[in-house]
Amino acid sequence: PEGPTKSLRIAEGHEPSARLVQVASTLPEGPTKSLLHSFRICTKCRQFKRWGEGHDGGYLTCQDGLERGKIKAAYSMGVEGHDKWSDDVYEALKVPVNQFDCTVDHPAQKCPDCHFFKACLSAPGGAGGISGKTNWDLEEALKQTGQGNATDRSLLMKMDIEGAEWFVYSANSGAPLKKFKEIIVEFHSIHHESSHPRYLKAMQTILAAGFKVAHVHGNNYAGTYSKGGYRIPDVVEITFVADTPALATCENPKHNVLDTVNNPNTIEIPDSVLP
Repeated sequence: PEGPTKSLRIAEGHEPSARLVQVASTLPEGPTKSLLHSFRICTKCRQFKRWGEGHDGGYLTCQDGLERGKIKAAYSMGVEGHDKWSDDVYEALKVPVNQFDCTVDHPAQKCPDCHFFKACLSAPGGAGGISGKTNWDLEEALKQTGQGNATDRSLLMKMDIEGAEWFVYSANSGAPLKKFKEIIVEFHSIHHESSHPRYLKAMQTILAAGFKVAHVHGNNYAGTYSKGGYRIPDVVEITFVADTPALATCENPKHNVLDTVNNPNTIEIPDSVLP
């Protein structure tokens, strides 16, 4: 039951306004419009669980197809000083959890089968990597963790790598992604319009690998990007699931009861409007 201490506080203007919908046609065809369309919900998840922290660092993870025995390993890309997601995955699935971060010297969580790698992710060739640090592309990360020949749809991944995600996915062949059943990604800096062609290519690569958007939540540490009647949080956490039925019509993202504010000291960010 919901009470007065409920942490999900929705900002005024949470529901799409009539004016926003009416002026949707003012956004011309092109990379920006196509990118924003790619964030619409195009499949349903029967059961979500929140794995990770109660606020920032917690992610809605779709349980469909994650029955113990089907997933062989998990990846937590970007752990910084907190990574309860790794603990929750291990407790639920009892699989190895590979933790990556070149900006810290040790993992935040040490589950019985967690393995830390002081490396960051980059595109093949190093784009998006951190200078002076160890950077691996996704295919190399899989090889280094013994999953280079993993069966398709046998892995799980959460990624929060502060903007490098756009380089990782836009330059990916798509083949390594097919090894994952589900990926959860925090995408940053949607407002950088000059980067929208790269952002769009990243999303197209993920979708072409068989994934559909199942959930979108805005990070309220950042603001909102608005353009031509469209609105989306500037930093979004997206849950992608593979090989699930498509909705007849993709939908605007909606808050889930399990969503909580990343920053508990301010109100929740409004839902996206993606006509």
